[in-house]
Formats: sequence, structure tokens, C-alpha cells
Amino acid sequence: MTVLTISQRTLYGIFWSLLLLCSALTLWIGDTAWNIVWQGAIARWQGISFLWNPLLDERLPRLIVILCTGASLGVAGAVTQALFQNPLASPSVLGISIGGCLLVVPVFVMQWHIDYPFAVPLAAVAGCFLTLLLVYSLARRKGYVHMSQLILTGIAISTLFLAIQGAILYALRDNWQLIQMVSEWEAGSTSDRNWKHVHMQLPLTLVGLWVCWYYRREINILSLGDEEASNLGVPVATVRWRLFLCVSLLTGGAIAAVGVIAFVGLILPHIIRKLQGSDSTRLIPFCMLGGAIALAFIDILLRIFEIRSLSIGNVAAILGGLFFLVLLLNQGGEE
Repeated sequence: MTVLTISQRTLYGIFWSLLLLCSALTLWIGDTAWNIVWQGAIARWQGISFLWNPLLDERLPRLIVILCTGASLGVAGAVTQALFQNPLASPSVLGISIGGCLLVVPVFVMQWHIDYPFAVPLAAVAGCFLTLLLVYSLARRKGYVHMSQLILTGIAISTLFLAIQGAILYALRDNWQLIQMVSEWEAGSTSDRNWKHVHMQLPLTLVGLWVCWYYRREINILSLGDEEASNLGVPVATVRWRLFLCVSLLTGGAIAAVGVIAFVGLILPHIIRKLQGSDSTRLIPFCMLGGAIALAFIDILLRIFEIRSLSIGNVAAILGGLFFLVLLLNQGGEE
């Protein structure tokens, strides 16, 4: 794989500049004029007013959720590809995201999210983890996970889970409020995000990112294969299960807060590897920054042009689907 010659310091400067710019625009863009928003925020900080404020109660939590979601999915994709030694592996391709959604839907159906909002991230993480274990178990043959077998297993599991989820929603099609809520959530919408969503996602994101960074050396070695990693002293089974849990925490937190954002974990690691190589010491932080920038940029474009018919999830799925198709065609040509 060809690596473009861009110094690490230069790329960090570019990424941090873009992140700050996107964050500032996200906080600034809105229906209410900035001077009114800022005055209300100052009054809240000084204890003069306790009224709802667009900056503090809408734009800031939405920004935190977007950044956490992009960072989580970017790192989850990079770790998944390293664990399976498969450049096509990602939470969306392997059906991990769909598995998380499948367990969240009953939470919405039973309305547990109203009295117990943390039931949503718990169900999402459990669904992601169980799906990851299922795909790994089915794709593993004689101690080895074959690349094509892994992708086909993920697609099969995704199809099955989508069918089950569709059957549940079809049986409840008369409940228009439920159908609308689930549809908006599955589309990956960032509208009406508040501090409740931040509280559901932020702890999972911080824990998942920290553990992935802690095991960055082991991730590098595991990308060489289980036998090589074992010979180099890595407790393969222990590290793998912990990283599986971290991928589930990152993906489940994103699902709980925003919904399904497909293919971010597939696209970003490929781009970063082209720029900085496969070393997890560089790959993880750049995927974290790149994912946050990408989702914030899409959200800004949708709000500037007032495109209300599309969500971040829709745009990411369209771009990711095209990218995934190109990857498949390229791999087919090489074979």
C-alpha cells in the first residue's frame, strides 16, 4: 500500500485546525442570532437567567455527540480491521451496528427509554457485543478467519437481523409515533440531541478510546496474525475479548446517541493508512480526529443548505456504500 509523505506534525496541525473550525461553526450556525444566543449563555453562567438557551442546551450537546460518534466509529473500524486482518471489516459491514439496533428496538417498543434512558446504551452495547461474537464464531474455521467468509457472514447476519427488526416494526405499524421515532433514530439524525444523549454516550466513548489506545502495541502485533502475536508474547485471547468489548462500547454508544452511521469505520482507516501507515500509534488518534471532523462537516453542510430530507446517517451511508463498492472492485481486480 502506497503511503503519502505527509509529516505527522503537519497532519496533526491540519486535523486540529479543521476540528476547531468545524466545532466553532457547529456552535455558531442556528436559527437564533449569535448575539442573542451568547447573551443568554452569559446570563446562564452568571446565574441571572435559567431559561433554555440554544447554545448551551442544543448546539453544545449536539457538537459533543457528533464528535464522540465520529471518533468512536473511526477507531472502532480501525481496531476491527486490525483484529480480523481484513481491510473490509467494520461495524457496519460485519452487522455489529444492526445487532445493536435490534436490541434497542424492544426498548423503544416497551417504552423503557422514558423511565430508564440508560437502557438504550446498555441494549445497544449488548447487541453489538453479541453480534460480534456470533459473526466471529461463525466465520472462524479451524482456528482461522477467512476474509471472504467473514464478510459473507456479516452480510448474512445483517440481512437476518434487518428482517427480524422489520417484522417487529411491521407488526406495530399502527403505532405511528413509535414508527416515526425509530425511523428518525435509525436514519442517524442529530436533531434534538441534548445532554441526556451526552450522558448516555460520553462515558462509553472515553472508556473505549482509552482502552484501544492502551492496547495500541498489541493491536499492531495482532494485525500480523494470532500465531505471530502469540509467539511475541501477546495473550491473544484476553486482548481480543477486551478489544471486542471496546468496539462494542464505541459502536453501541454511537447507536444509542445518534442511531446508525454506516461505513465511517470502513472509510476512515483506509484514508489514514494512505496518509500515515498502519501503525496504531498514529492510526488511532488520526481516526479519532478524522471521524469527528467528517461527521461535523456533514452536519454543517446539511444545516447551511437546510437539507432537511437527509440526515448524517443517510449521507454517510451513500458515500460509504460507493467507497465499499470501489474497494470490492479493486480487491476483485487484484485477485
